[in-house]
Amino acid sequence: MARRGQDSSDKIFQRTKELRDKDFQRKKADKPKIPDIIIACEDSVSSPIYFWLIVEKLIKQRLITQDSFVIANHNHSNPSGVLEDLKKHICDNGKTCKDFEHKWIVIDRDATRVNGGGHGRGDFNKALQNAKRLKVEVAYSNDSFELWYLLHFTYRSTAILRDDTLNEVIKKLKAKNPHKFAKLNKDNIKQENFTKLIFDELLELQVTAIENAKRLLTSYGAEHNPESDNPSTKVHLLVGVLNKLNQRGS
Repeated sequence: MARRGQDSSDKIFQRTKELRDKDFQRKKADKPKIPDIIIACEDSVSSPIYFWLIVEKLIKQRLITQDSFVIANHNHSNPSGVLEDLKKHICDNGKTCKDFEHKWIVIDRDATRVNGGGHGRGDFNKALQNAKRLKVEVAYSNDSFELWYLLHFTYRSTAILRDDTLNEVIKKLKAKNPHKFAKLNKDNIKQENFTKLIFDELLELQVTAIENAKRLLTSYGAEHNPESDNPSTKVHLLVGVLNKLNQRGS
């Protein structure tokens, strides 16, 4: 009798353990995976800070961790070089680009200018082709990142180059908040302090910018050519990815 009772007790214990282990595995599987994102940017200040300001909120809400959003070391300012920066970045914990769920580069078409500066079309197209091969998403702007700022204020479908975009953005920011942007100009618009002010000022208009960016891309149809279609941008797609992470906490 003692053996039979012991066998019964052992079976109950084993069954209880199996159920507990299954419950643990189920809870572990149900626990949402913290997404990780790595980006590399063409400029070293304004666009990295802009995206970091979005992520800061996610970190405070514990939707992602500080280690799960990485900005690759900045060594290049041309599109193909930015992709190289992404590929070669090694995190403190040993992770590389291929280990991240979301991989992005943020680049400008920035057509070659008569007075110097800009990129050749070949370098831009090479970056797009290699990014596709490596399954890296591209948040490009034609002609410059500041087009994204401009789209917060207005829909723009006619070609505009970097200097004119900057002038338009500065004019509209000063009209919206004369006190805050009294000293804003083309020489300091990319500085950290003004990038933060611009981010805060434009946040309430972000939905408008996203809609304008989508409308622009749609206007080019299936034959859209990122290199030649000015203006156009996909910055809103990266913003959208980050916003979806924010919605997880709603």
